[in-house]
Amino acid sequence: MACEMNVEDVSQTGPTARQQEKEARLAEAPGVTRLVKVWCHEDPAWSLQLLRCAAPSLELLSVYFALEDHLREVHDAMPRLRRLELSGGYALLHAQPPELPTLPPGRDGLQWLSVGTLPRATTQSLLKAHAGTLEELQLYVGTPGIKEWPDTCGDLHSLLQQSGLQALRRLVLRRWGCSHKPVTCSEQRAEVRRVLPGAEVLCSECDPVELAEV
Repeated sequence: MACEMNVEDVSQTGPTARQQEKEARLAEAPGVTRLVKVWCHEDPAWSLQLLRCAAPSLELLSVYFALEDHLREVHDAMPRLRRLELSGGYALLHAQPPELPTLPPGRDGLQWLSVGTLPRATTQSLLKAHAGTLEELQLYVGTPGIKEWPDTCGDLHSLLQQSGLQALRRLVLRRWGCSHKPVTCSEQRAEVRRVLPGAEVLCSECDPVELAEV
């Protein structure tokens, strides 16, 4: 039984493509502890089934262009998950942003999270759910400006303060695909440090940051 699985190639094909390989991956998924590069948008039904097959044993996961069903599977059905890299299908989630509840009984929270392209309300509900255990957060978000979340954000300190991140020790603001102006970045990080005094606050553009993966 493999303990790791990378589905980058097969998950970026449509429902009628590579069906035998997809069936084989579903059969191999139970017991996997590390599942990476799950792209959800090309074949949403298969990617959801894959997550369900692997859910009980997963400890590390990276999933991209997740839709609401994928988000809820990750949130509700993975009791051992500790590290998560997550991006959402923003356009499809934006009309009615899902809000994630508190964690179900028996589910320990994440220790490490990289998250981007989720609606603001969804992002905040995810942070609140894991506030008691989350030690490192990589958040794709921009500096203040006139564009919508997450391209710009003028009150990041408020969002993070309201999320109650009591265990956080390191925050990396990742600017890929988002606005970044050095002056407002410095001001934004200073505001965040005031509400997260126990955390190191870094910017992927301004600081020499080593960006970890799951």
